[in-house]
Amino acid sequence: MKYIIDTDNLAANLKKALSDKSLVQSFSGVRTNFGYAAQISPQHMAFAVTYGLCYSMLTLEDINEASFVVGRDPRPTGEMIASALSLGFHCGAEITDKKLKIINLGIITTPLIETAVRSLKASGGVMITASHNPISDNGFKFLTGIQADDLSKHAPPGALLSAIDMKKVVNMVHEIADTDLKYLAEAINKIVQDNNHPILPDEDQACRVKAERAYLDFLGKEWGVQPHCLKPLTYGPVLVDPNGGAGCGIAARVLEHFGVRAIEINAEIGYPEHAIDTDGIDPASGKHMLLRVSRAALRNGAKLGIAFDYDADRGNIVLPGMTEESIISPQKVASLNIALALTHRKAAGKRSNKKTAIVVSDATSGASNKTARMFGAEVFTVETGEINVVTKMHQLKSKGYDVPIGVEGANGGSIFGEATCRDGLMTSLCTSFADEHPSIAKQLIKVFDKQKETDLKYSTAQLADIIKWIPTYSNIMLKIAGPDIHHELVKSRMEGFFAERLWIDLSKEYSSYRFVNYEGAEIVSKRSEDAAGGWRLMLESDSGTSFIFARGSRTEAGIWRMIVDEPDESRFQTLIDTAVSMINTAMDGKANILN
Repeated sequence: MKYIIDTDNLAANLKKALSDKSLVQSFSGVRTNFGYAAQISPQHMAFAVTYGLCYSMLTLEDINEASFVVGRDPRPTGEMIASALSLGFHCGAEITDKKLKIINLGIITTPLIETAVRSLKASGGVMITASHNPISDNGFKFLTGIQADDLSKHAPPGALLSAIDMKKVVNMVHEIADTDLKYLAEAINKIVQDNNHPILPDEDQACRVKAERAYLDFLGKEWGVQPHCLKPLTYGPVLVDPNGGAGCGIAARVLEHFGVRAIEINAEIGYPEHAIDTDGIDPASGKHMLLRVSRAALRNGAKLGIAFDYDADRGNIVLPGMTEESIISPQKVASLNIALALTHRKAAGKRSNKKTAIVVSDATSGASNKTARMFGAEVFTVETGEINVVTKMHQLKSKGYDVPIGVEGANGGSIFGEATCRDGLMTSLCTSFADEHPSIAKQLIKVFDKQKETDLKYSTAQLADIIKWIPTYSNIMLKIAGPDIHHELVKSRMEGFFAERLWIDLSKEYSSYRFVNYEGAEIVSKRSEDAAGGWRLMLESDSGTSFIFARGSRTEAGIWRMIVDEPDESRFQTLIDTAVSMINTAMDGKANILN
Protein backbone atom coordinates (compact mmCIF):
# COMPACT_ATOMS: atom_id res chain seq x y z
CA MET A 1 0.00 0.00 0.00
CA LYS A 2 1.44 3.36 -1.02
CA TYR A 3 1.14 6.06 1.62
CA ILE A 4 0.31 9.38 0.02
CA ILE A 5 -0.05 11.95 2.76
CA ASP A 6 0.58 15.66 2.57
CA THR A 7 2.42 16.34 5.83
CA ASP A 8 2.92 20.01 4.90
CA ASN A 9 -0.82 20.74 4.95
CA LEU A 10 -2.14 18.41 7.62
CA ALA A 11 -4.03 21.06 9.58
CA ALA A 12 -5.66 22.59 6.50
CA ASN A 13 -6.70 19.18 5.14
CA LEU A 14 -8.04 18.11 8.52
CA LYS A 15 -10.15 21.26 8.84
CA LYS A 16 -11.48 20.72 5.32
CA ALA A 17 -12.56 17.17 6.18
CA LEU A 18 -14.18 18.30 9.43
CA SER A 19 -16.24 20.93 7.60
CA ASP A 20 -17.72 18.40 5.15
CA LYS A 21 -21.53 18.38 5.47
CA SER A 22 -21.63 14.61 4.91
CA LEU A 23 -19.55 14.01 8.05
CA VAL A 24 -21.25 12.24 10.96
CA GLN A 25 -19.39 12.02 14.29
CA SER A 26 -21.24 10.31 17.13
CA PHE A 27 -20.66 7.91 19.98
CA SER A 28 -21.59 5.12 17.54
CA GLY A 29 -18.72 5.99 15.23
CA VAL A 30 -17.59 8.25 12.42
CA ARG A 31 -18.89 8.27 8.84
CA THR A 32 -18.45 10.41 5.74
CA ASN A 33 -18.38 10.19 1.94
CA PHE A 34 -14.94 8.85 1.02
CA GLY A 35 -15.87 8.16 -2.62
CA TYR A 36 -15.71 5.07 -4.82
CA ALA A 37 -11.98 4.82 -5.64
CA ALA A 38 -9.44 2.74 -3.72
CA GLN A 39 -7.40 5.87 -2.93
CA ILE A 40 -8.78 8.52 -0.62
CA SER A 41 -8.29 12.30 -0.75
CA PRO A 42 -5.55 14.16 1.17
CA GLN A 43 -8.15 15.65 3.52
CA HIS A 44 -9.62 12.22 4.27
CA MET A 45 -6.14 10.81 4.80
CA ALA A 46 -5.36 13.56 7.33
CA PHE A 47 -8.76 12.98 8.91
CA ALA A 48 -8.30 9.21 9.36
CA VAL A 49 -4.70 9.55 10.57
CA THR A 50 -5.74 12.10 13.18
CA TYR A 51 -8.60 9.94 14.43
CA GLY A 52 -6.20 7.00 14.66
CA LEU A 53 -3.74 9.16 16.59
CA CYS A 54 -6.34 10.33 19.13
CA TYR A 55 -7.78 6.86 19.73
CA SER A 56 -4.27 5.46 20.10
CA MET A 57 -3.17 8.12 22.58
CA LEU A 58 -6.31 7.66 24.67
CA THR A 59 -6.02 3.85 24.69
CA LEU A 60 -2.27 3.78 25.37
CA GLU A 61 -2.56 6.28 28.21
CA ASP A 62 -2.33 3.66 30.97
CA ILE A 63 -0.47 0.81 29.23
CA ASN A 64 3.03 0.45 27.82
CA GLU A 65 2.52 -2.29 25.26
CA ALA A 66 -0.57 -2.92 23.20
CA SER A 67 -2.11 -4.67 20.20
CA PHE A 68 -4.92 -3.32 18.01
CA VAL A 69 -7.06 -5.40 15.64
CA VAL A 70 -8.06 -3.83 12.33
CA GLY A 71 -10.97 -5.08 10.20
CA ARG A 72 -13.13 -3.75 7.39
CA ASP A 73 -16.10 -4.45 5.17
CA PRO A 74 -15.52 -4.79 1.38
CA ARG A 75 -15.97 -1.13 0.42
CA PRO A 76 -13.27 -0.04 -2.09
CA THR A 77 -11.92 2.67 0.26
CA GLY A 78 -11.62 0.28 3.19
CA GLU A 79 -8.00 -0.79 2.79
CA MET A 80 -6.71 2.77 2.39
CA ILE A 81 -8.66 3.93 5.44
CA ALA A 82 -7.24 0.95 7.37
CA SER A 83 -3.74 2.08 6.37
CA ALA A 84 -4.40 5.69 7.39
CA LEU A 85 -5.87 4.70 10.76
CA SER A 86 -2.96 2.31 11.38
CA LEU A 87 -0.54 5.11 10.58
CA GLY A 88 -2.33 7.22 13.18
CA PHE A 89 -2.16 4.34 15.69
CA HIS A 90 1.61 4.12 15.21
CA CYS A 91 1.95 7.90 15.53
CA GLY A 92 0.17 7.71 18.88
CA ALA A 93 2.59 5.03 20.02
CA GLU A 94 5.57 7.03 18.75
CA ILE A 95 4.48 10.25 20.48
CA THR A 96 3.69 8.51 23.80
CA ASP A 97 6.76 6.22 23.53
CA LYS A 98 4.74 3.01 23.73
CA LYS A 99 5.00 -0.33 21.89
CA LEU A 100 2.19 -1.23 19.51
CA LYS A 101 1.35 -4.24 17.33
CA ILE A 102 -1.28 -4.08 14.56
CA ILE A 103 -3.22 -7.26 13.73
CA ASN A 104 -4.81 -7.00 10.29
CA LEU A 105 -7.90 -9.23 10.01
CA GLY A 106 -8.88 -7.98 6.54
CA ILE A 107 -12.52 -8.19 5.45
CA ILE A 108 -14.52 -9.36 8.44
CA THR A 109 -17.94 -8.97 10.04
CA THR A 110 -18.47 -6.63 12.97
CA PRO A 111 -19.58 -9.43 15.35
CA LEU A 112 -16.48 -11.41 14.43
CA ILE A 113 -13.99 -8.58 14.98
CA GLU A 114 -15.56 -7.83 18.36
CA THR A 115 -15.04 -11.49 19.26
CA ALA A 116 -11.46 -11.18 17.98
CA VAL A 117 -10.68 -8.45 20.54
CA ARG A 118 -11.54 -10.89 23.32
CA SER A 119 -10.03 -14.06 21.85
CA LEU A 120 -6.77 -12.32 20.88
CA LYS A 121 -6.68 -10.33 24.14
CA ALA A 122 -6.26 -7.13 22.13
CA SER A 123 -6.00 -3.70 23.73
CA GLY A 124 -8.43 -2.22 21.24
CA GLY A 125 -9.25 -2.08 17.58
CA VAL A 126 -11.31 -0.60 14.80
CA MET A 127 -13.97 -1.81 12.38
CA ILE A 128 -14.02 0.15 9.12
CA THR A 129 -17.55 0.19 7.77
CA ALA A 130 -20.52 2.37 6.93
CA SER A 131 -22.89 -0.51 7.67
CA HIS A 132 -26.12 -0.15 5.62
CA ASN A 133 -25.14 3.17 3.99
CA PRO A 134 -24.20 3.52 0.28
CA ILE A 135 -20.90 2.14 -1.03
CA SER A 136 -19.45 5.64 -1.44
CA ASP A 137 -19.78 6.18 2.31
CA ASN A 138 -17.33 4.69 4.76
CA GLY A 139 -16.39 5.16 8.37
CA PHE A 140 -14.99 3.50 11.45
CA LYS A 141 -16.08 2.25 14.85
CA PHE A 142 -13.47 2.05 17.61
CA LEU A 143 -13.56 -0.86 20.04
CA THR A 144 -13.02 -1.24 23.77
CA GLY A 145 -9.97 -3.36 24.66
CA ILE A 146 -9.34 -5.89 27.40
CA GLN A 147 -7.62 -3.32 29.60
CA ALA A 148 -10.86 -1.41 30.18
CA ASP A 149 -11.10 -0.45 33.83
CA ASP A 150 -14.22 -0.20 36.00
CA LEU A 151 -16.25 -2.67 33.98
CA SER A 152 -19.35 -1.87 36.03
CA LYS A 153 -19.59 1.39 34.10
CA HIS A 154 -18.04 0.49 30.76
CA ALA A 155 -19.16 -1.97 28.14
CA PRO A 156 -17.24 -5.26 28.09
CA PRO A 157 -14.14 -5.80 25.92
CA GLY A 158 -14.84 -5.90 22.20
CA ALA A 159 -17.83 -3.58 22.37
CA LEU A 160 -17.86 -0.14 20.79
CA LEU A 161 -15.86 2.45 22.65
CA SER A 162 -17.96 3.87 25.49
CA ALA A 163 -19.93 7.02 24.72
CA ILE A 164 -17.77 8.96 27.20
CA ASP A 165 -14.50 7.83 25.63
CA MET A 166 -15.73 8.29 22.06
CA LYS A 167 -16.68 11.85 22.95
CA LYS A 168 -13.12 12.35 24.23
CA VAL A 169 -11.71 11.13 20.91
CA VAL A 170 -13.99 13.41 18.87
CA ASN A 171 -13.09 16.39 21.03
CA MET A 172 -9.37 15.62 20.76
CA VAL A 173 -9.60 15.57 16.96
CA HIS A 174 -11.29 18.99 16.88
CA GLU A 175 -8.79 20.45 19.37
CA ILE A 176 -5.86 19.15 17.31
CA ALA A 177 -7.31 20.75 14.17
CA ASP A 178 -6.59 24.17 15.72
CA THR A 179 -2.85 23.43 16.10
CA ASP A 180 -0.09 23.39 13.49
CA LEU A 181 0.29 19.58 13.75
CA LYS A 182 4.05 19.83 13.30
CA TYR A 183 4.64 17.08 15.86
CA LEU A 184 2.25 14.76 13.99
CA ALA A 185 3.98 15.46 10.66
CA GLU A 186 7.33 14.57 12.23
CA ALA A 187 5.94 11.30 13.60
CA ILE A 188 4.38 10.43 10.22
CA ASN A 189 7.62 11.07 8.33
CA LYS A 190 9.62 8.97 10.77
CA ILE A 191 7.24 6.01 10.57
CA VAL A 192 6.74 6.12 6.78
CA GLN A 193 10.50 6.30 6.14
CA ASP A 194 11.16 3.28 8.36
CA ASN A 195 11.18 0.47 5.80
CA ASN A 196 11.33 -2.13 8.57
CA HIS A 197 8.14 -0.83 10.11
CA PRO A 198 4.97 -2.33 8.50
CA ILE A 199 2.24 0.26 8.97
CA LEU A 200 -0.57 -2.12 8.02
CA PRO A 201 0.83 -5.66 8.01
CA ASP A 202 -0.46 -8.44 5.78
CA GLU A 203 -3.66 -10.13 6.85
CA ASP A 204 -3.04 -12.47 9.76
CA GLN A 205 -4.84 -15.68 8.82
CA ALA A 206 -3.83 -17.49 12.01
CA CYS A 207 -5.42 -14.80 14.16
CA ARG A 208 -8.51 -14.79 11.98
CA VAL A 209 -8.92 -18.56 12.36
CA LYS A 210 -8.53 -18.23 16.13
CA ALA A 211 -11.21 -15.52 16.19
CA GLU A 212 -13.59 -17.61 14.04
CA ARG A 213 -13.19 -20.59 16.35
CA ALA A 214 -13.86 -18.42 19.39
CA TYR A 215 -16.96 -17.05 17.65
CA LEU A 216 -18.28 -20.54 16.94
CA ASP A 217 -17.60 -21.61 20.54
CA PHE A 218 -19.47 -18.53 21.77
CA LEU A 219 -22.50 -19.17 19.55
CA GLY A 220 -22.66 -22.82 20.55
CA LYS A 221 -22.54 -21.94 24.22
CA GLU A 222 -25.11 -19.16 23.86
CA TRP A 223 -27.66 -21.40 22.12
CA GLY A 224 -26.72 -24.72 23.71
CA VAL A 225 -26.11 -26.31 20.30
CA GLN A 226 -23.28 -28.65 19.36
CA PRO A 227 -21.66 -28.45 15.91
CA HIS A 228 -23.14 -31.00 13.50
CA CYS A 229 -19.70 -32.16 12.27
CA LEU A 230 -20.50 -34.77 9.62
CA LYS A 231 -24.13 -35.24 10.61
CA PRO A 232 -26.95 -34.32 8.18
CA LEU A 233 -28.06 -30.71 8.17
CA THR A 234 -31.32 -30.96 10.09
CA TYR A 235 -32.50 -27.33 10.21
CA GLY A 236 -33.62 -25.00 7.47
CA PRO A 237 -32.96 -24.50 4.69
CA VAL A 238 -32.31 -20.79 5.14
CA LEU A 239 -31.73 -18.46 2.20
CA VAL A 240 -28.71 -16.27 2.97
CA ASP A 241 -28.18 -12.98 1.09
CA PRO A 242 -24.94 -11.26 2.20
CA ASN A 243 -25.19 -9.00 -0.89
CA GLY A 244 -21.44 -8.90 -1.54
CA GLY A 245 -20.69 -7.81 2.03
CA ALA A 246 -18.50 -9.12 4.82
CA GLY A 247 -20.99 -11.90 5.52
CA CYS A 248 -20.12 -13.67 2.25
CA GLY A 249 -19.08 -17.24 2.99
CA ILE A 250 -18.79 -16.87 6.75
CA ALA A 251 -22.56 -16.57 7.30
CA ALA A 252 -23.32 -19.80 5.46
CA ARG A 253 -20.38 -21.60 7.11
CA VAL A 254 -21.54 -20.64 10.59
CA LEU A 255 -25.14 -21.73 9.95
CA GLU A 256 -24.05 -25.07 8.55
CA HIS A 257 -21.62 -25.54 11.44
CA PHE A 258 -24.70 -25.73 13.67
CA GLY A 259 -26.74 -27.90 11.34
CA VAL A 260 -28.69 -25.24 9.44
CA ARG A 261 -28.62 -25.85 5.69
CA ALA A 262 -27.83 -22.56 3.96
CA ILE A 263 -28.60 -21.52 0.40
CA GLU A 264 -26.34 -18.55 -0.36
CA ILE A 265 -27.08 -15.97 -3.07
CA ASN A 266 -25.39 -12.66 -4.05
CA ALA A 267 -22.20 -13.90 -2.39
CA GLU A 268 -19.39 -12.46 -4.54
CA ILE A 269 -17.53 -10.37 -2.02
CA GLY A 270 -17.33 -6.69 -2.89
CA TYR A 271 -20.05 -6.91 -5.56
CA PRO A 272 -23.48 -6.04 -4.14
CA GLU A 273 -26.43 -7.05 -6.32
CA HIS A 274 -28.85 -4.54 -4.82
CA ALA A 275 -28.90 -1.54 -2.49
CA ILE A 276 -27.07 -2.03 0.81
CA ASP A 277 -29.97 -0.69 2.85
CA THR A 278 -32.54 -3.47 2.59
CA ASP A 279 -35.11 -1.45 4.57
CA GLY A 280 -35.68 0.81 1.56
CA ILE A 281 -37.57 0.71 -1.74
CA ASP A 282 -36.09 -0.95 -4.82
CA PRO A 283 -35.98 1.81 -7.47
CA ALA A 284 -36.21 -0.77 -10.25
CA SER A 285 -39.51 -2.24 -9.08
CA GLY A 286 -40.97 0.32 -6.67
CA LYS A 287 -41.36 -2.54 -4.17
CA HIS A 288 -39.72 -3.11 -0.79
CA MET A 289 -36.10 -4.20 -1.21
CA LEU A 290 -36.68 -7.34 0.86
CA LEU A 291 -39.37 -8.64 -1.48
CA ARG A 292 -36.65 -10.02 -3.77
CA VAL A 293 -35.31 -12.01 -0.79
CA SER A 294 -38.78 -13.38 0.03
CA ARG A 295 -39.24 -14.46 -3.58
CA ALA A 296 -35.79 -16.04 -3.72
CA ALA A 297 -36.58 -17.95 -0.51
CA LEU A 298 -39.79 -19.26 -2.09
CA ARG A 299 -38.03 -20.26 -5.34
CA ASN A 300 -35.34 -22.13 -3.42
CA GLY A 301 -37.69 -23.89 -1.03
CA ALA A 302 -36.24 -22.12 2.03
CA LYS A 303 -38.17 -21.83 5.28
CA LEU A 304 -36.98 -18.28 5.76
CA GLY A 305 -34.60 -15.77 4.25
CA ILE A 306 -32.11 -13.36 5.79
CA ALA A 307 -30.51 -10.32 4.16
CA PHE A 308 -27.42 -8.79 5.76
CA ASP A 309 -26.05 -5.28 5.66
CA TYR A 310 -22.44 -4.78 4.56
CA ASP A 311 -20.77 -5.57 7.90
CA ALA A 312 -23.35 -8.25 8.82
CA ASP A 313 -24.36 -6.86 12.20
CA ARG A 314 -27.94 -6.46 10.96
CA GLY A 315 -30.02 -9.27 9.52
CA ASN A 316 -33.49 -8.70 8.08
CA ILE A 317 -35.72 -11.78 8.30
CA VAL A 318 -38.39 -12.64 5.71
CA LEU A 319 -40.73 -15.56 5.11
CA PRO A 320 -40.92 -17.12 1.63
CA GLY A 321 -43.59 -15.45 -0.47
CA MET A 322 -44.48 -13.40 -3.53
CA THR A 323 -45.92 -10.31 -1.82
CA GLU A 324 -44.73 -7.76 0.71
CA GLU A 325 -46.86 -9.49 3.35
CA SER A 326 -44.01 -11.99 3.70
CA ILE A 327 -41.66 -9.25 4.94
CA ILE A 328 -41.40 -9.10 8.73
CA SER A 329 -41.12 -5.53 9.98
CA PRO A 330 -37.97 -4.70 11.99
CA GLN A 331 -39.99 -3.96 15.12
CA LYS A 332 -41.76 -7.31 14.84
CA VAL A 333 -38.42 -9.06 14.37
CA ALA A 334 -37.27 -7.39 17.59
CA SER A 335 -40.32 -8.65 19.50
CA LEU A 336 -39.88 -12.09 17.92
CA ASN A 337 -36.25 -12.21 19.00
CA ILE A 338 -37.23 -11.25 22.56
CA ALA A 339 -39.88 -13.98 22.72
CA LEU A 340 -37.55 -16.61 21.26
CA ALA A 341 -34.55 -15.63 23.38
CA LEU A 342 -36.56 -15.75 26.60
CA THR A 343 -38.28 -18.98 25.59
CA HIS A 344 -35.04 -20.62 24.54
CA ARG A 345 -33.50 -19.66 27.87
CA LYS A 346 -36.22 -21.54 29.65
CA ALA A 347 -36.43 -24.50 27.26
CA ALA A 348 -32.67 -25.02 27.46
CA GLY A 349 -32.73 -24.93 31.25
CA LYS A 350 -30.53 -21.84 31.35
CA ARG A 351 -32.88 -19.84 33.57
CA SER A 352 -31.66 -19.47 37.13
CA ASN A 353 -32.97 -17.77 40.24
CA LYS A 354 -31.74 -14.46 38.86
CA LYS A 355 -34.18 -11.74 37.92
CA THR A 356 -34.64 -11.53 34.16
CA ALA A 357 -34.34 -8.25 32.27
CA ILE A 358 -34.13 -6.96 28.74
CA VAL A 359 -32.80 -3.61 27.54
CA VAL A 360 -34.38 -1.56 24.74
CA SER A 361 -33.46 1.79 23.25
CA ASP A 362 -35.87 4.71 23.39
CA ALA A 363 -36.70 4.29 19.68
CA THR A 364 -37.95 0.72 20.18
CA SER A 365 -41.66 -0.04 19.89
CA GLY A 366 -43.65 -0.74 23.03
CA ALA A 367 -44.53 -4.10 21.46
CA SER A 368 -41.08 -5.27 22.58
CA ASN A 369 -41.85 -4.19 26.15
CA LYS A 370 -45.19 -6.00 26.06
CA THR A 371 -43.58 -9.18 24.75
CA ALA A 372 -40.87 -9.11 27.41
CA ARG A 373 -43.36 -8.62 30.23
CA MET A 374 -45.47 -11.52 28.97
CA PHE A 375 -42.44 -13.67 29.71
CA GLY A 376 -41.86 -12.10 33.13
CA ALA A 377 -38.87 -9.94 32.18
CA GLU A 378 -38.24 -6.46 33.54
CA VAL A 379 -37.63 -3.80 30.87
CA PHE A 380 -34.96 -1.07 31.02
CA THR A 381 -34.87 1.74 28.44
CA VAL A 382 -31.78 3.69 27.31
CA GLU A 383 -30.93 6.35 24.76
CA THR A 384 -30.62 5.28 21.12
CA GLY A 385 -27.20 3.83 20.37
CA GLU A 386 -25.88 0.28 20.41
CA ILE A 387 -23.23 1.09 23.01
CA ASN A 388 -25.90 2.39 25.39
CA VAL A 389 -27.82 -0.90 25.15
CA VAL A 390 -24.66 -3.00 25.61
CA THR A 391 -23.51 -0.84 28.54
CA LYS A 392 -26.86 -1.19 30.33
CA MET A 393 -26.94 -4.94 29.71
CA HIS A 394 -23.46 -5.20 31.22
CA GLN A 395 -24.40 -3.07 34.22
CA LEU A 396 -27.48 -5.18 34.92
CA LYS A 397 -25.49 -8.41 34.69
CA SER A 398 -23.03 -7.02 37.24
CA LYS A 399 -26.03 -6.45 39.54
CA GLY A 400 -27.14 -10.07 39.27
CA TYR A 401 -29.68 -9.92 36.46
CA ASP A 402 -29.99 -12.46 33.68
CA VAL A 403 -30.11 -10.37 30.47
CA PRO A 404 -30.76 -12.62 27.45
CA ILE A 405 -31.29 -9.86 24.88
CA GLY A 406 -31.21 -6.14 24.12
CA VAL A 407 -32.84 -4.25 21.24
CA GLU A 408 -31.30 -1.19 19.58
CA GLY A 409 -33.52 1.26 17.83
CA ALA A 410 -36.11 1.43 15.12
CA ASN A 411 -34.26 -1.10 12.94
CA GLY A 412 -34.93 -3.87 15.47
CA GLY A 413 -31.26 -4.85 15.75
CA SER A 414 -30.84 -7.43 18.52
CA ILE A 415 -27.94 -8.05 20.91
CA PHE A 416 -28.08 -11.56 22.34
CA GLY A 417 -26.75 -12.71 25.69
CA GLU A 418 -23.02 -12.19 26.09
CA ALA A 419 -22.60 -10.59 22.65
CA THR A 420 -21.39 -7.00 22.48
CA CYS A 421 -23.11 -5.92 19.26
CA ARG A 422 -26.06 -6.62 17.02
CA ASP A 423 -25.59 -9.84 15.07
CA GLY A 424 -27.65 -10.83 12.05
CA LEU A 425 -26.38 -14.41 12.28
CA MET A 426 -27.67 -14.74 15.84
CA THR A 427 -31.10 -13.64 14.58
CA SER A 428 -30.91 -16.28 11.85
CA LEU A 429 -29.91 -19.04 14.27
CA CYS A 430 -32.60 -17.98 16.72
CA THR A 431 -35.38 -18.21 14.14
CA SER A 432 -33.99 -21.39 12.53
CA PHE A 433 -34.02 -23.28 15.81
CA ALA A 434 -37.50 -22.00 16.67
CA ASP A 435 -38.89 -23.34 13.41
CA GLU A 436 -37.69 -26.86 14.20
CA HIS A 437 -37.94 -27.23 18.00
CA PRO A 438 -41.43 -28.22 19.27
CA SER A 439 -40.24 -27.48 22.81
CA ILE A 440 -39.73 -23.80 21.97
CA ALA A 441 -43.15 -23.54 20.31
CA LYS A 442 -44.68 -25.32 23.30
CA GLN A 443 -43.18 -22.80 25.74
CA LEU A 444 -44.35 -19.92 23.57
CA ILE A 445 -47.88 -21.22 23.41
CA LYS A 446 -48.01 -21.57 27.19
CA VAL A 447 -47.24 -17.84 27.48
CA PHE A 448 -49.65 -16.72 24.77
CA ASP A 449 -52.42 -19.04 26.02
CA LYS A 450 -52.32 -17.13 29.29
CA GLN A 451 -52.87 -13.97 27.28
CA LYS A 452 -55.71 -15.71 25.37
CA GLU A 453 -54.02 -14.90 22.07
CA THR A 454 -53.86 -18.37 20.49
CA ASP A 455 -55.38 -21.81 20.58
CA LEU A 456 -52.91 -23.45 18.20
CA LYS A 457 -51.16 -26.64 19.21
CA TYR A 458 -47.39 -26.62 19.53
CA SER A 459 -46.97 -29.83 17.52
CA THR A 460 -48.08 -28.02 14.36
CA ALA A 461 -46.58 -24.61 15.07
CA GLN A 462 -43.91 -23.22 12.77
CA LEU A 463 -42.19 -19.86 12.44
CA ALA A 464 -45.04 -18.30 10.44
CA ASP A 465 -47.45 -19.26 13.23
CA ILE A 466 -45.18 -17.92 15.95
CA ILE A 467 -44.90 -14.59 14.15
CA LYS A 468 -48.69 -14.23 14.14
CA TRP A 469 -48.73 -14.42 17.94
CA ILE A 470 -46.19 -11.64 18.42
CA PRO A 471 -47.73 -8.33 19.60
CA THR A 472 -47.72 -5.57 17.01
CA TYR A 473 -48.14 -1.83 17.57
CA SER A 474 -48.88 0.79 14.95
CA ASN A 475 -45.54 2.50 14.47
CA ILE A 476 -44.09 5.13 12.15
CA MET A 477 -40.88 7.16 11.96
CA LEU A 478 -40.96 10.74 10.67
CA LYS A 479 -37.92 12.68 9.51
CA ILE A 480 -38.42 16.41 9.97
CA ALA A 481 -36.42 19.42 8.86
CA GLY A 482 -36.77 22.87 10.34
CA PRO A 483 -34.84 25.89 11.60
CA ASP A 484 -31.73 25.29 13.69
CA ILE A 485 -33.18 25.77 17.19
CA HIS A 486 -31.42 24.52 20.33
CA HIS A 487 -32.67 21.07 21.33
CA GLU A 488 -33.62 22.23 24.83
CA LEU A 489 -35.86 24.96 23.44
CA VAL A 490 -37.59 22.60 20.99
CA LYS A 491 -38.30 20.04 23.72
CA SER A 492 -39.47 22.67 26.20
CA ARG A 493 -41.81 24.18 23.61
CA MET A 494 -43.27 20.77 22.76
CA GLU A 495 -43.89 20.02 26.42
CA GLY A 496 -45.54 23.37 27.06
CA PHE A 497 -47.74 23.23 23.95
CA PHE A 498 -48.85 19.69 24.73
CA ALA A 499 -49.70 20.42 28.37
CA GLU A 500 -51.47 23.70 27.68
CA ARG A 501 -53.28 22.97 24.40
CA LEU A 502 -53.28 19.34 23.26
CA TRP A 503 -53.89 17.42 26.46
CA ILE A 504 -57.40 18.88 26.84
CA ASP A 505 -58.67 16.80 23.91
CA LEU A 506 -56.36 13.81 24.37
CA SER A 507 -57.42 13.38 28.01
CA LYS A 508 -60.67 11.92 26.65
CA GLU A 509 -58.63 9.04 25.14
CA TYR A 510 -55.74 8.66 27.60
CA SER A 511 -55.72 8.49 31.40
CA SER A 512 -52.33 10.18 32.02
CA TYR A 513 -49.12 11.43 30.44
CA ARG A 514 -45.50 12.10 31.37
CA PHE A 515 -42.32 13.33 29.70
CA VAL A 516 -39.21 11.13 29.89
CA ASN A 517 -35.62 11.99 28.92
CA TYR A 518 -32.90 9.45 28.08
CA GLU A 519 -29.17 10.14 28.07
CA GLY A 520 -26.66 7.35 27.58
CA ALA A 521 -27.65 4.32 29.64
CA GLU A 522 -29.82 6.31 32.05
CA ILE A 523 -33.17 8.08 32.41
CA VAL A 524 -32.52 11.63 33.61
CA SER A 525 -34.78 14.04 35.46
CA LYS A 526 -33.03 17.07 33.98
CA ARG A 527 -31.61 17.37 30.49
CA SER A 528 -27.89 18.06 30.08
CA GLU A 529 -26.51 21.22 28.53
CA ASP A 530 -26.88 20.20 24.85
CA ALA A 531 -30.23 18.41 25.56
CA ALA A 532 -29.47 16.10 22.61
CA GLY A 533 -30.65 12.86 24.24
CA GLY A 534 -33.85 11.01 23.48
CA TRP A 535 -37.23 12.43 24.52
CA ARG A 536 -40.58 10.73 24.90
CA LEU A 537 -44.13 11.78 25.60
CA MET A 538 -45.61 8.70 27.30
CA LEU A 539 -49.40 8.24 27.30
CA GLU A 540 -51.37 5.66 29.29
CA SER A 541 -54.73 4.19 28.30
CA ASP A 542 -56.74 1.01 28.73
CA SER A 543 -54.88 -0.32 25.64
CA GLY A 544 -51.45 0.11 27.21
CA THR A 545 -48.63 2.62 26.83
CA SER A 546 -48.29 4.82 23.74
CA PHE A 547 -45.44 7.21 23.02
CA ILE A 548 -44.18 9.98 20.79
CA PHE A 549 -40.39 9.89 20.54
CA ALA A 550 -38.28 12.85 19.40
CA ARG A 551 -34.55 13.22 18.95
CA GLY A 552 -32.67 15.95 17.14
CA SER A 553 -29.62 15.11 15.07
CA ARG A 554 -26.28 15.91 16.69
CA THR A 555 -24.67 16.38 13.27
CA GLU A 556 -27.39 17.80 10.96
CA ALA A 557 -28.71 21.17 12.06
CA GLY A 558 -32.50 21.36 12.17
CA ILE A 559 -33.05 17.64 11.48
CA TRP A 560 -35.26 15.72 13.91
CA ARG A 561 -36.64 12.19 13.97
CA MET A 562 -39.95 11.41 15.58
CA ILE A 563 -41.52 8.00 16.21
CA VAL A 564 -45.19 7.49 16.97
CA ASP A 565 -46.00 4.17 18.66
CA GLU A 566 -49.59 3.18 19.53
CA PRO A 567 -51.10 -0.18 20.58
CA ASP A 568 -54.61 0.89 19.50
CA GLU A 569 -54.73 1.41 15.73
CA SER A 570 -57.87 3.57 16.02
CA ARG A 571 -55.86 6.23 17.90
CA PHE A 572 -52.79 6.08 15.67
CA GLN A 573 -53.58 8.92 13.27
CA THR A 574 -54.59 11.17 16.15
CA LEU A 575 -51.22 10.58 17.77
CA ILE A 576 -49.39 11.27 14.49
CA ASP A 577 -51.26 14.57 14.19
CA THR A 578 -50.29 15.37 17.79
CA ALA A 579 -46.60 14.73 17.07
CA VAL A 580 -46.60 16.89 13.94
CA SER A 581 -48.47 19.68 15.71
CA MET A 582 -45.99 19.72 18.60
CA ILE A 583 -42.83 19.80 16.48
CA ASN A 584 -44.29 22.35 14.06
CA THR A 585 -45.21 24.69 16.93
CA ALA A 586 -41.77 24.21 18.51
CA MET A 587 -40.17 25.14 15.16
CA ASP A 588 -42.19 28.34 14.74
CA GLY A 589 -44.50 26.74 12.17
CA LYS A 590 -41.59 25.88 9.85
CA ALA A 591 -41.35 22.11 10.29
CA ASN A 592 -41.11 20.16 7.03
CA ILE A 593 -41.83 16.41 7.03
CA LEU A 594 -39.34 14.75 4.68
CA ASN A 595 -40.96 11.31 4.40
